[in-house]
Amino acid sequence: MPNRTNPSSNARSHGDTRRAPPPGRTWLTILALFLILPIASVISVAVLYGLAWPDSPDEVFTWGAFAVAEFVPWILSLALFSFTSVRPWLKVAVGVLSVPYSLLAFSAGELFVGCALGSCL
Repeated sequence: MPNRTNPSSNARSHGDTRRAPPPGRTWLTILALFLILPIASVISVAVLYGLAWPDSPDEVFTWGAFAVAEFVPWILSLALFSFTSVRPWLKVAVGVLSVPYSLLAFSAGELFVGCALGSCL
């Protein structure tokens, strides 16, 4: 008859199974975030241009619409990033460092979409 009061030596508690992800996965996740941001920014700019078509978005929208369009890709990317198993302090650091990168990606996306539609600087 098995002894149920003493678990076998192979049994583990839940605390033993929760570990930090391997370093390679963490950096791949961060790289994916920084690759997703420019793509999401180009899509956000294309939506702005599409909503303002045939006029220029500068003539149709206020600065508030551009501010929202700038931060939507950043917010969505960080929302996806929060589901990963990266350490909390690293999530905060990446979030802070990604703000200027996101603004730069939006500006580059605006230049890219603007030039594609024939209104280069």
